[in-house]
Amino acid sequence: MKKLLLVLFLAAGTAMAQTGYVASEALLQSMPEFQTAQQEISKLAASLKADDQKAENNVKEKMALLQAKVQELRKTATDEVAFNEELEIYKSQATALENEMMNSKKLAELKLGEKQNKLLTPLSQKLNEAIKKVALARGYKIIVDISAVSYATEETNISKAVALELGIPIPTE
Repeated sequence: MKKLLLVLFLAAGTAMAQTGYVASEALLQSMPEFQTAQQEISKLAASLKADDQKAENNVKEKMALLQAKVQELRKTATDEVAFNEELEIYKSQATALENEMMNSKKLAELKLGEKQNKLLTPLSQKLNEAIKKVALARGYKIIVDISAVSYATEETNISKAVALELGIPIPTE
């Protein structure tokens, strides 16, 4: 039993000695392609926001018209059953307008998310490949992100080597 614990302790110590870390977020943000992607995402977000504002204004106008019709109906209604039926029709139209506006917002969020994935996934893959290449060249078996590191020596930081591999400026952490 003691021998098994000793072997496990030595194996864990060896694995820890073969662990490095990287500032992946800083590296990603230092990539020129990232800046281009962020600009495209910002443009799309602004366009979607403008479209959303137009749709919201359109819905507000339609709601105001419905409210005006309801007020007119209240003034002119003589039959209570007919009044209630008309009122239900206007309520369902208002609900449909609200649903339309919510669906429009969800669709805009979905489009923005798809664009982010489309533009940022290849950058993350490129970064991961560079991390892998540097890690293998230095004999590391495990690389963790700096956000998960409480303490490590600078020798285990491969961020600079990854930046050189990617041909980007070395990020300041």
